Amino acid sequence: MKLKKEQLALSNFPYYKYSFQYALDSLQRLDADAIELYAVEPHFHIDDCGLPELFSIKRQIKNRGMRVVCLTPEQMKYPINIASSNPVVRNRSIGVFTKCLQYASELECPTVLFHVGYPLNDESYDDAWARSAESISYLARIAESYGVTITAEFVNVRWKTVLHNSQKAAKMIEQINSPYFRGMIDTITLALSGETVEDAVKNLKGNIAHCHFTDGPGRPDIIAHIIPGEGNLDLCHIIDVLGDADYKGYLSMELISPYEDNPEEAMRKSAEWMRAHLD
Repeated sequence: MKLKKEQLALSNFPYYKYSFQYALDSLQRLDADAIELYAVEPHFHIDDCGLPELFSIKRQIKNRGMRVVCLTPEQMKYPINIASSNPVVRNRSIGVFTKCLQYASELECPTVLFHVGYPLNDESYDDAWARSAESISYLARIAESYGVTITAEFVNVRWKTVLHNSQKAAKMIEQINSPYFRGMIDTITLALSGETVEDAVKNLKGNIAHCHFTDGPGRPDIIAHIIPGEGNLDLCHIIDVLGDADYKGYLSMELISPYEDNPEEAMRKSAEWMRAHLD
């Protein structure tokens, strides 16, 4: 199976130093259809938005002929950790993710992307795993009620997530045992976790519900999301492997630094490369 142009999703990731209206107008100029919505200030920070703001955002997106296929709240720069040993932080974090599920449902968005939490560097990994699994199990039941699928990113960085690789992600998926909690692939975090796309496809066993697809340095010590074709990753090979695995989800453009000053140009180049390499 060949991956299709219809599986391309653009995003507002690199536009966070511009207004939300500018981001949407820019994505419309780039003929965006499916988009991943990065819920971040000043665009759509979950804590700052109620239903009136949500309805406005939904209308603005629909009026431009676009639809949200994944809602991703900012959860690294903000104090969100569903595996926190502090019960106040943990409960508040679960509340933020619950609100994300509600908002995704209202946006008719089928997928959310959550990090499943992490321990502090001097805390027990196993204890954090247990708290994470308990939180995700609770959230998966809520996700089921809304018909929204939770996807979880893995990366070999202790203070980002307990899911250090695709094997850990597969273990969590098995433990939660819900069709509303699945895995994803990020072409950048593959390298950070020392894995190939074949490893991830094999370990996740059909449980790949989303994909962040950008180029990168291909090194385990550098995190950088680069315009496709301008880095060192063999993206054509990754596309072929995902196609052979019958992947039916989206390839989403997660570009951030160093593109904040000219995000439209970066997103345009990315979209052109992707459309040239998809059927």
